[in-house]
Amino acid sequence: MGFSTYNKNLLILLENTMTALEQKLTEWFQHPAIQCHSWDVGLFWVAIDGRHPFGRMKVDARELEVLFAALLEAPSECLAELNAESLARGDYMPRGDFLAANARRHELPLLTRVYA
Repeated sequence: MGFSTYNKNLLILLENTMTALEQKLTEWFQHPAIQCHSWDVGLFWVAIDGRHPFGRMKVDARELEVLFAALLEAPSECLAELNAESLARGDYMPRGDFLAANARRHELPLLTRVYA
């Protein structure tokens, strides 16, 4: 199997194993409004190898979606869910609102780590 065939098969596998939310996040990460922050892809994803940085999520995808949505001034599909969960826990500030406020101040908050 040649390198190009390997690459092609790996990308097909990635697309089939990524959720719709994860696919959206990889697209949004490459947007100029996100790239201008110079965040390394390794902050949010565990790389598959040197050529494929978007592997397994390192952080909660819903939290990253809220952060990116605020930076892109796009509607977030996860904001209400995160807020509801944090209010049910009795948190002082709803998590989604906190993340969006950080994004508006161009701060990178500590995101919840995901262990697989």
